[in-house]
Amino acid sequence: MSDLTYKEKMTIQLMRNKRAGLKPANQADIARRFGLSRMYTYSVIAESQKGPKSNEWRKKFAAYAGMEV
Repeated sequence: MSDLTYKEKMTIQLMRNKRAGLKPANQADIARRFGLSRMYTYSVIAESQKGPKSNEWRKKFAAYAGMEV
């Protein structure tokens, strides 16, 4: 699974969380948790946003979702 993108890894983790009844189960849950817009959250996960701040958000999102980066 090492050749998967961040977005693909996050999608898989969110599906696992949903099946297990855990939060976050979708990107909207992540946006609400961190007080961000859904569109910004989506673009950070899709890696459209570049830079150190976006990288920090990706690490926070991964930790919240329960996945390793």
